[in-house]
Amino acid sequence: MQKFFTIIKSYSSRINRKNFQYIFNRIPLWIWSISRYQSESIEIYVNTDSQEILDYLEETKIAIGIKRCRKHIEWEKNSANQGSPVEDMLQDFCINYTEKAEEPIVLFHVTSPFVELATVMDAISFLEKGYDSVQSVKEIQNFSFKLNDDEISPINYNSEIIQRTQDLSPIYLSNGAFFIARSGDIIRTGKRSPGNSFCYKLNEMESFEIDNIDQLHMARIIAKYISDNQNYNL
Repeated sequence: MQKFFTIIKSYSSRINRKNFQYIFNRIPLWIWSISRYQSESIEIYVNTDSQEILDYLEETKIAIGIKRCRKHIEWEKNSANQGSPVEDMLQDFCINYTEKAEEPIVLFHVTSPFVELATVMDAISFLEKGYDSVQSVKEIQNFSFKLNDDEISPINYNSEIIQRTQDLSPIYLSNGAFFIARSGDIIRTGKRSPGNSFCYKLNEMESFEIDNIDQLHMARIIAKYISDNQNYNL
């Protein structure tokens, strides 16, 4: 049985109750995303501080609910100084809910709602090709710059020679859609991408993330299109 793990919180800073916002046909984002991974061969686990979610999971059995511990709730409150507790949550999950060190664990995020199950299963296969972990990325082939202390510096732009963007070396943006690693490696390192990590490129649709209100509106349009065209292949 393949294990998928996600974390869902009741509070969101950029969009009020983002994970509970309707995506299509009054389906909340978190249910929409979890439903895309429903399979007889997959167990989905949800770590959450929301009693509403825990009650729903207890009733529907679409996933196994894990009540968030006080340590992680307090950690999240101070995340600006301590960082995110997600890797500690993932490590705790592996310690308490897995039995074999070689068992692949998929950490996914419900704010990437258009990833296909087939994509994740293909990504898992790279653990058998010499990689210790797999992480989803979005490929960028555009002129890029970075901002440091109000100073902008180019990453791949040369004002002396203006290249065609298709000739640029790709830049990979880490995408939070999923991270995959073996349970034993996660427990040993406490990392979601331990060792030699393979960057798995997602297409434009699958790499879509909801971070702001405009992206939420766009997600609703995409979700309606997918629902109206059941044979549509991302």
